[in-house]
Amino acid sequence: MKIYYKIAFLSMLILNACSKDLGNYEYHDINELDIQGVNDTYVMRTNIDTLRIVPTITKTMDESDESRYSHLWILKLGTSAFDTISREKNVEYPIKLSPASYDLFYRVLDQVTGVTWTANTKISVSTPYSKGLLIIGEDEEGFAEAEMLAMLSDTVHIRNILSGTELPRLRGPVSFFHTSGTATYSRLWVMTNTGSYFLDRATMAATTANIFSRFVYTSDNINAETLQPIVVAPQIRTAAGATGSTLYRALITVGGDIFAGAPVLVGGDYYNNPVNRVASAQEDLIPAAPYLLYPINSMSTFMWYDTKDQRFLNFTGIAIATSSVVLTDGANDVFPWNQPAGRTLVYAENTRNTDGGSTNGNSFAIMKDNDNTCHIYKFYANGTNPAKRAAYTVKSIATDFDKADFYAFSSNRSVIFYSVDNKLYAYDYSTNFEKLYTFPEIGNDDITMLKFDTQIDHVANSLYIATYNSIEKGTLQRFRVGMNPDVVELLPQENSTWTDMIKVKDINWRAVN
Repeated sequence: MKIYYKIAFLSMLILNACSKDLGNYEYHDINELDIQGVNDTYVMRTNIDTLRIVPTITKTMDESDESRYSHLWILKLGTSAFDTISREKNVEYPIKLSPASYDLFYRVLDQVTGVTWTANTKISVSTPYSKGLLIIGEDEEGFAEAEMLAMLSDTVHIRNILSGTELPRLRGPVSFFHTSGTATYSRLWVMTNTGSYFLDRATMAATTANIFSRFVYTSDNINAETLQPIVVAPQIRTAAGATGSTLYRALITVGGDIFAGAPVLVGGDYYNNPVNRVASAQEDLIPAAPYLLYPINSMSTFMWYDTKDQRFLNFTGIAIATSSVVLTDGANDVFPWNQPAGRTLVYAENTRNTDGGSTNGNSFAIMKDNDNTCHIYKFYANGTNPAKRAAYTVKSIATDFDKADFYAFSSNRSVIFYSVDNKLYAYDYSTNFEKLYTFPEIGNDDITMLKFDTQIDHVANSLYIATYNSIEKGTLQRFRVGMNPDVVELLPQENSTWTDMIKVKDINWRAVN
């Protein structure tokens, strides 16, 4: 019987617990918010775009009183880092973030009810710097400045890259150069006569710690202030960013020293003693001219010019050899590696020219005698026995050739463009068919750069010409040089003129981040 009494007692308790609560409760509607106008994702380019969001908020009560609401836009920067980027309803936030995906939380607090309403989104930040033309030159005060024509979905002119860093003001701009590749030792160099620094590939940021000397381990007594690269090889050779070597790299410093290494083999961009010396005098460093001569399409060796003894030297043992090789001349050679008295190097350039079976690209050099007679050397700077292809003495019809400010060799024709102040010339150096052309249609602005494209599409025979005047500033134009052998024509290309630029000194292609 006891068990039945217990069951009955429990049943009464359950029934009482389930009975209706007849207490005095009063329910009220609260102010509800509906937030619209916040997208799921925003795609932004760092240092280019500004995030702008203007949300629309619908309230069920008291729509006119904006003072009862507080706003927070909270950006999640990492696993536990947050930053409040705005306390206003409408957000306007210049993107300065590293490329990545970020969460952004919008919080609206109703200070009367104490209820917070939310709308969340994502910001996908990319770099605008991964593809386009890298440009270096001078600003209006004569300081070095860098710009970029970023070419992703559209072309964006990015200004003040160098002055936007923590670097000091520099002078004597030389080159803005990407070694290509995505490895940690890939470098984006800004090179000037008063200092060279590598920039962050994604943000273009840089400090004075970003210097070449950090990666040099030498037993030679070299002034650290001269360890500033002004030439880097190999260059990019395709629009996709391929180079002439993924294994080797070489540099010339402002002091004329040459360093060569194999970053892939040593696990980084590290260098030992410079190689601008010969085996017979290992203790003597020979100052090099600022040119590394190699086949653009494939660099496994390179040549350089000895400014002390006026000769071309060869270096064939990157990452192995410690000195360069002295080349010998034959009695019937078309030109000498070792120059006669009074002949010096004026200019040198690597091209995609394949004359004579130089499948990976010939190099050219302009030499000048004491009487100002100029000579053009064409050679294949490849392997242990570089080949001399041809030599040409520049005829007197080439007006002021020896006084030129800039030179540019066509890879596809026997033509060299050169400029003197604001005058542009093209000299066809074909033996017995020499001819000079002028181009008054370029205008009267000073010419600040001539450069053939050997990086994006060398077959198109594109020539970039930069000009400058103090009113309209810098202009960069791309022309195609016609292939009619009877005439040299400059054909302006559509959508290939850019204005309001710095005084352009050099351009280079960048294809990857």
